[in-house]
Amino acid sequence: MTRGVWIMAAWLVARHGAAAPQEVHSRILAMRRALADEHQIASWLMIDGAVHELVRAVPRDSETVH
Repeated sequence: MTRGVWIMAAWLVARHGAAAPQEVHSRILAMRRALADEHQIASWLMIDGAVHELVRAVPRDSETVH
């Protein structure tokens, strides 16, 4: 993912906290209902993935320090 995606995801998490994934999901659904540009929807789907990574409470096994 690009830096811009992570910046947007970090801003959304800072603003909405644990509710950020729901905010992004609502935005994507609204764009799909409005038949928005596919590129915009794809960008928001990447942001959605980044938001989920940022609000994840438990690190993956590959992310732990031994």
